[in-house]
Amino acid sequence: MKIIFDYRVLTHKTYTGVENYTKNILENLKNKCKINITKPIITNKYLSHLWTHFILPFKSGNILFCPANISPIFIPKSKKLVVTIHDVAFLRYPESFSIFFRIYYKLIIPIVIKRAEIILTVSNYSKNEIEKYYPISKGKIKVIYLGYDKDFKVFDKIKKKNQILFVGSINKRKNFIGVIKAFELLNIKDYNLLIVGNFSTNFFLDENDKIVIEKAKKNPNIVFKSNINNRELIQIYNESKLFLLPSFYEGFGLPVLESMACGTPVICSDSSSLPEVGLNAVIYCDAYDINNIKEKIELVLSDENLQKEMIKKGLELVKLFNWEKSAQEHIKIFEEVLKN
Repeated sequence: MKIIFDYRVLTHKTYTGVENYTKNILENLKNKCKINITKPIITNKYLSHLWTHFILPFKSGNILFCPANISPIFIPKSKKLVVTIHDVAFLRYPESFSIFFRIYYKLIIPIVIKRAEIILTVSNYSKNEIEKYYPISKGKIKVIYLGYDKDFKVFDKIKKKNQILFVGSINKRKNFIGVIKAFELLNIKDYNLLIVGNFSTNFFLDENDKIVIEKAKKNPNIVFKSNINNRELIQIYNESKLFLLPSFYEGFGLPVLESMACGTPVICSDSSSLPEVGLNAVIYCDAYDINNIKEKIELVLSDENLQKEMIKKGLELVKLFNWEKSAQEHIKIFEEVLKN
């Protein structure tokens, strides 16, 4: 068995959950099986997609693994395709993405699903979503949960700051506007809100969103940070009193695991995949109700015993999620595909 591993997404300058999944699953696969890691030599993102369709399928190997939603539209008979589709956010929240992104995904994803021997996805919620929009996928989808990078851990003698943290792309479905508005309503004072994000041009913001962001940037208690490395991110998680992710839609929600692994209590929405990941270790809120988000923040920040209980449960829960286990499940799928 020789895996052709599509590395293209890791040539991106900024990382989101898809890139982090790709990086970590590669690190945990490469010592367990034979892998041909392939990437385009061109950096132009549009031309790199042409590489995906016209060069990648002819690389050496008998299984082509595409970990980032997209695969070639033509697969030689000598190869079998396994692709990870993380979610269908481009259908659920099309206004959040650029026109090129939406058109490209709408054209390509049905072909990807038809060509694939197996479709991997990251949660049962995403599995149901894919099957809902693409009934042809039924019977092809396998769920493999993500892990988290073991560098995300509790630092010794860390001092918590009066800081609420949001980590995610500046994308409408992440509900970062709800985060800002809930923070501005808080009765608890002397706290800062730190927004760590990928401010990619793939994500569309309407004029109202831009107004809210510009106003927030003038608030001395709200800080925006981008392009930070893992070490800085882990430090920020450790220093924060609370992590907030009231997303409307998540395929998995990797920052929930990262935060819990760093010993920080989590509040997230009670929708999409998040209850599947957070189980009983987090406090849930209604993403569509700003007052409810505000009330849950005040509930956690005003109760130190609750914070300690959430930290303890979170550190236990993350033990269930690891990249080693995820990689072994990927290999099992590859082996099954070759047998058929």
